[in-house]
Amino acid sequence: MMSGLMALVLGLGVSGSAFAYQGDFSKNGPNYTPDFQAEITEVLTNKDYNGWKDLIENKVGDGSVSDVITQDNFDKFVEAWKLANEGKIKEANSIRRELEHPTV
Repeated sequence: MMSGLMALVLGLGVSGSAFAYQGDFSKNGPNYTPDFQAEITEVLTNKDYNGWKDLIENKVGDGSVSDVITQDNFDKFVEAWKLANEGKIKEANSIRRELEHPTV
């Protein structure tokens, strides 16, 4: 179930990373590692934006998801991750869409 975050991130435009493969919550991408999953789980559980950003930028480089997820909307991102881990995929995707296309 921890791959919920991974699909959320992939849905935000990060392809070919360690995240769920092509937006499927049940699949891991080709660069998935248990160590990275443990690290990302820890920073999200602790709501550690800076730790998350460091991990993402080290894994996928600058841009993409780190341009969309900011310190201001990080709590919403964590909420979506938690929902996905609880199997509430529809609710998680709703937040993901909101993060992708925020209202002005």
